[in-house]
Amino acid sequence: MTTAKKRMTPADLGIDTTGGDPEALYRWFLASLLFGNRIEQATAARTYHVLIENGLTSPEAFAGISREDLSALLVEGGYRHYRWLEDDELHRTMAAVSSRYGSVKSMLRSSGSAGDLEHRLLAFDGVGPTTARIFMQWVPASLHGTMPAA
Repeated sequence: MTTAKKRMTPADLGIDTTGGDPEALYRWFLASLLFGNRIEQATAARTYHVLIENGLTSPEAFAGISREDLSALLVEGGYRHYRWLEDDELHRTMAAVSSRYGSVKSMLRSSGSAGDLEHRLLAFDGVGPTTARIFMQWVPASLHGTMPAA
C-alpha cells in the first residue's frame, strides 16, 4: 500500500493567503513557482525561506539581484540542477508581474474569474498548469476581480 505524500500548503510556510494580504499573496506566488518545479518539496520550501531571508520579498526585489547571486541562493536552498534555468525564469516572471500588474495582489484583483487568473499565470515564463494549480488552490476565489473599475 502506497501512502500519498502530503502536499505543502501556505500554512506550512507560515503564509496566510485568506485575508488577501499583498505580502502573503506574493510569498505564496513565489513558493508556488518553486513547488511547481521538478524538485522535492523540502528543497523548494528551504529555497523559499532562503530567498525571503535574503530580501527577495517582492517582485521588484528580483531586479536588484544578479543572476550569479540568485543562483548562489538557489544552491543554498538545495538546487543542484537547472539552477540557471530557474534563475532566469524567476527573474523574467517577477519582472513580468511588476510590469504588467504592479503586484501579485493587483493581478488577482484585476482578474475577472479563476479562468482569467489561470490564463494570466500561464502567460508567465516557466509557469505551467501544475504551478498555476498550486497557486490557485490556496488563493480565495473571493479575491478574483475585486479591483474597482477605473
